[in-house]
Amino acid sequence: MKYEALFNRVHVPKIDEISSFDASFGFIGSCFSSSMHERFRRVGLSAWMSPYGTTYNPISIERQLIGTMDLDYKFNEYTHDDACFHWETSHQLVFSSAEEGRNHMNALRIQAHQNLQSMDYLFITLGSAWVYELEETGLLVANCHKVPQHKFRKRLLEIDEIMASLSRIKAMLNPFNPFLRIVFTVSPVRHLRDGLVENNWSKARLIEACQRICATPLPPTYFPSYELIIDELRDYRFFEPDGVHPNALAIDFVWDKLCESLFDASLGSVFREVLAVRRLESHRFLSAHHEKQQGRAEQVKAMKQKLSAEHSIHW
Repeated sequence: MKYEALFNRVHVPKIDEISSFDASFGFIGSCFSSSMHERFRRVGLSAWMSPYGTTYNPISIERQLIGTMDLDYKFNEYTHDDACFHWETSHQLVFSSAEEGRNHMNALRIQAHQNLQSMDYLFITLGSAWVYELEETGLLVANCHKVPQHKFRKRLLEIDEIMASLSRIKAMLNPFNPFLRIVFTVSPVRHLRDGLVENNWSKARLIEACQRICATPLPPTYFPSYELIIDELRDYRFFEPDGVHPNALAIDFVWDKLCESLFDASLGSVFREVLAVRRLESHRFLSAHHEKQQGRAEQVKAMKQKLSAEHSIHW
């Protein structure tokens, strides 16, 4: 048996042939978005990360995008024990008062509005079709903010609901930024708290909705990050010890596949040069050799100047 026969190769569509550092990229959704955003930033690309924190379900992502495009849209506040949260954002965004929360969120949204308006590519990573709704009001939330579970109703979104949400996202973004290209992807992170069967049920609905939206006129693109890890790598060696999150090796594998799909091959050598500078920059001497440190700093500066003269690198 040939070694290649042991693997299922996932077809990765060609998204573009980007050959410069002029393009800008945005990321919103699950924690896998953060991993990809970090890779883009590390090689010197212009990359924006959603300020609303990790968000898994498509309807909450939709509402975050509405709040980014429409600055008059009001996020729903929740106050508990002198702390203020918003039902549309992650638990990381906590404020000491409602007024502080509004001021901070307004500043975040204004900056996000400007970034989204000038962005070239937006990667939307869907994490789960399981959602939580407040029993009292029926409001679907992005994060439960440690409120007792009995205050919520948990349910699985129907495929038509997900499809409708993705369609609204597409319909809103097109006039807001006519040059924006939308790339949908499904996170390979397993939601074990829901159960493995329930996790697969959820992922299947997300994938089905993505395939449907990508078959509509003026279609977005689907990048198979979920399939690359679950079907091509498909081994616990490529996950963290928790068995949930892909490890650095798996993320690098997806990053390489995304580079092949998105960039011209000529950029690969530049990425490697940028990474070499990053490694030199992060090196720390064991003792205080000031002359060596100064020499290293000058070397890094010269390398940055050379690369910046040739490319619009975002250090």
